[in-house]
Amino acid sequence: MQKIIVLSGPSGVGKDTVIETIINKNDDFTVPITMTSRPKRKNEKNGHDYFFVSNEEFESSIKKDDLIEYSTVYKYYYGLPKSSMLEAIATGKNILVRLDVKGSINIMKQYSNSVSIFVSPENMDQLFQRISSRNQENQLEISRRMDIAIQEIAQANLFDHVVLNEDAQLDATAEIIIDLIKYNK
Repeated sequence: MQKIIVLSGPSGVGKDTVIETIINKNDDFTVPITMTSRPKRKNEKNGHDYFFVSNEEFESSIKKDDLIEYSTVYKYYYGLPKSSMLEAIATGKNILVRLDVKGSINIMKQYSNSVSIFVSPENMDQLFQRISSRNQENQLEISRRMDIAIQEIAQANLFDHVVLNEDAQLDATAEIIIDLIKYNK
């Protein structure tokens, strides 16, 4: 039976890297592309990492009811287009959805076949290092992300599973998540 795996965790915890590793290890997964109004980072591709749109375009999608869920995070919109989810469902593969905590809770309510996994950092120092090493945010933005991370980590108990993403243990983290999905009924 097809499952929807909702992966969440604070900014910088490594959700994208974990998803990429899972997909490289097992081709029974697909990832619907989410939409955001935040600026594209250097290493990202429109239509692959996200659909990058303006605030106005995002708000138009909200008005047209084109999104399964959406939220505002770090002053930008993030959401999951219905069309992207329908394409993922049509593949018959298990679906990996990367969302913030609020979005994850919305998806868990809508899909009874969802498995929710919170990816947690080893500690706050590790998370700070990961966010800082991206060299994409100023100190104020890093502080804001760390404050939000504390709030998100406090909600980890709302998820079916919590998986620690330890430094230099990416393959182990991916394997744990694959096993949780495989054995979750």
